[in-house]
This record gives sequence, structure tokens and C-alpha cells, in this order.
Amino acid sequence: MLRHIFMLSMLLLLAACGSSPKTDFYILSTDQGNFMQAANAATGPAVGVWQIKLPDYLDRSELVTRDNEHQMKMADFSWWAGNLETNATVLIAAELGKGLRSNRVLASPWESYRKHDYQVKIRLERFDGALGGEIVLRGVWSLLDADGLNEISGEVFEFKANAVDATYKEMVATMSQLLVQLSGALTAAINAQEQS
Repeated sequence: MLRHIFMLSMLLLLAACGSSPKTDFYILSTDQGNFMQAANAATGPAVGVWQIKLPDYLDRSELVTRDNEHQMKMADFSWWAGNLETNATVLIAAELGKGLRSNRVLASPWESYRKHDYQVKIRLERFDGALGGEIVLRGVWSLLDADGLNEISGEVFEFKANAVDATYKEMVATMSQLLVQLSGALTAAINAQEQS
């Protein structure tokens, strides 16, 4: 009898060891309205958005939080659902399309035959924050000419916002909002060129 109880206890222990917490996957996105035009109508400025460059510490699957200026943490069970650079670039391009009322905004890579009025390059120095605390988006953007050879304008930027609660879901939502603010600054820069 004792042998059966021991065997049952071992089986239950092994079953418990075999299960692990569920990993949650996140994506940057915005639901601030949608801009659609006829697929065949080429309207608005043509803009090519180069892949955003992230700091090396963000080049990973896990979400990164910052405890202080010197200490970072990688989430064990909260991961990006894909490549963060690509996700951020696509979001910026989509927001630029809405802001410029243009269906000719493309995220890289694009086909070699595509011609742009402008190209955009963004390099981030920081894109992180504390759970339930301040999230920071900091870097530099450049607005380039059609060939991408000459800088028309550029700016060092920093956007900050406080997450509403201490969840990864809220952190990612806040990060998305900061990218929308960056898109607004880029939209204003392109509109200024269009009107000059």
C-alpha cells in the first residue's frame, strides 16, 4: 500500500514539474481610427519608411523593463509576437499614412521600382520603462529626399507617458501610443515640406 502511495506521489510530482506558466505574446498596435482609400487611387505623398534601428538590448524576444538607469529585466513569460523593429516600423508607416492621408506610405523593404517623395530613417536610443511607471521613447529621426541621399530635416526626440497599471499589456499599449506621437511629429515635418 505504501508503495502505491509513493508511486502516485511521484507521478503527481512529475506532472507538476512538466507544466510551466503560459507565455503571453504582444504586438504594438493602434486602434485610433482607420484611413482607407480606393486601392487604385494614388493620393498623398509617397514616403518610404526604413526599418527602425533599436538599441541592442531590445533585440530579443522578451519584453524589457527598466528598474532604474542601470538595471534592466527580461520578462520570462511575456514576449514580442515577432520582430520588434519590424512591428514598430509597420506601425509608424501606418500612422504616417493616416496622418498624411496617403496610401503611398511603405515600410521597408520595398520593390526597387518604387519611387518616393521622401524617405524616413529612425534610430532609437531608448524604448522601455517600468511596469506601472514611466515609458520612454527617445531617439533621432531624419527626413530624407526622394533618393534617400540628402537630409531635408531631422530632430532628436523624447516622448514619455505613464502606464495606467503594472501589466505588460498596458506597457505595450503605452509604447504604441508613444510611437503614434512620433508619427505625428513626422507627419508635421512632411506636411511642412509639402506646403513650402
